[in-house]
Amino acid sequence: MTRFGRSARSIAPLVLLVGLLLAGCAQPGQLGHDAPPPPPEASPVAAAQAPPPVPTGTADIGRGTLPARIQMSTLGPADVSVRTVELAPGESTGWHRHPGFETTIVNTGELTVQTAEECAPRRLGAGDAVFVPDAEAHVMRNDGTAPAQLVVTQVLAPGAPDRSGVAAACGNSSVR
Repeated sequence: MTRFGRSARSIAPLVLLVGLLLAGCAQPGQLGHDAPPPPPEASPVAAAQAPPPVPTGTADIGRGTLPARIQMSTLGPADVSVRTVELAPGESTGWHRHPGFETTIVNTGELTVQTAEECAPRRLGAGDAVFVPDAEAHVMRNDGTAPAQLVVTQVLAPGAPDRSGVAAACGNSSVR
C-alpha cells in the first residue's frame, strides 16, 4: 500500500467526524430538511390597540397630573399610605409638615395650596395634583363652594408621626 493510501485511511474517520459535527450545526432547510414556516408578523397597530388586561378588582381612586418633574428618594425603609380626604368648603388642613413627601390629587372640587417654598397660593381643580417635598411646611384649603375630594399619598419615615403642626410659613398667608 502506498504511503498516501495509509494517510487517507487514517484521516478518513476524522473527516467523517468533522462532517457530522458540521451537519449538526446546519440550520433547518440547509441540508435537505424542510424549514419551519416563519412566525406570523404581529401588526404594530394591533399590538398598540390591545392593552394588557386589567386585573379583576382594580379601581382607580384618583388620577391627576403634576405640573413639573419631581424627584423622590428615601434613605431607607419607608411607610407608605394612601387615603381619601374630604375638605368641606372653607375647611383647611392648617399649616403642617410631614417626615417625608406627599402627593395630593384633586378628584373633585377646588383646592388652594400654599407651601413654604412658594408662598404664592396655587389654585388646583379636578385632575390636578401637587407634590410636597420632604418636611416642607404647607397648607391646603377648600376655597370652593363644593366639597373637595382628595387622594393623598404619603411616603414617610417609619414610626414617625404622620404630621406635625407648624406656624404659618408665609407672613402674608391668605390660606390658614
